Amino acid sequence: MTTAVTAVVFGSRGGARLARALAGVDWAEERIVLDPADRLRDEALPAGVRRVVVEAALLPGQPWVLLLGEDDVAAPALAGAVGTALAAADPPPAFRLPQEVAGFGGVLRLRRAPVRLARAGTPLAAPRAVGPELDPGRHPCGRLPVGIRTCVAVSLAGLIDDLEADAAALAALWRARRVPVRMCQLVGPPLAVAGRVLLAPAVARARWARWSLAVIAGFSLMVARAKLWELTRTGSTA
Repeated sequence: MTTAVTAVVFGSRGGARLARALAGVDWAEERIVLDPADRLRDEALPAGVRRVVVEAALLPGQPWVLLLGEDDVAAPALAGAVGTALAAADPPPAFRLPQEVAGFGGVLRLRRAPVRLARAGTPLAAPRAVGPELDPGRHPCGRLPVGIRTCVAVSLAGLIDDLEADAAALAALWRARRVPVRMCQLVGPPLAVAGRVLLAPAVARARWARWSLAVIAGFSLMVARAKLWELTRTGSTA
């Protein structure tokens, strides 16, 4: 069974984590990998999955878009929840999905669920916590009962690779949009993101995991802003 949704995975590094994210939404009518840094040109994608480099070229074939990051794993019941929500007589134009963040032996549940399901044409927003989000503007948002779990690498080598790749993809997206570079963005948004993770309630033991995940979330956004500054300074587009 498929659902009239285009599942978009924000790609950066590829490999097993991208394959896992795509497999978790194999129930979607259409699946797309958004690769703004153009790093996945040699990635072997499942049949029917297409890769898009430029955000404006997404052109989803379905009326709704479900956004995932490479580290995200969709809950098994998400397909049913999405189908039920979209079958309503007058659904809101966007939905928040509960998000858990797992890593370092702990699991946190973010208090403010990110907007990950919205009508086609809704742009991507700057991350407010862990992973990509959609920006529905001032439109009201519904909330699904189930969502996603974001799994963070726990080895130092894995963290460094993931952080660099994710930051490069986000910076490339911003550069394509001609987002201006402001020095204050190197401090304020990363601190806000880290604070959201730090204050998230624990699902499983998270004594040290809380601090580690908060630092990683904030630092990742800071690196993305720094990479955007570098791309702008050199005049590069990727």
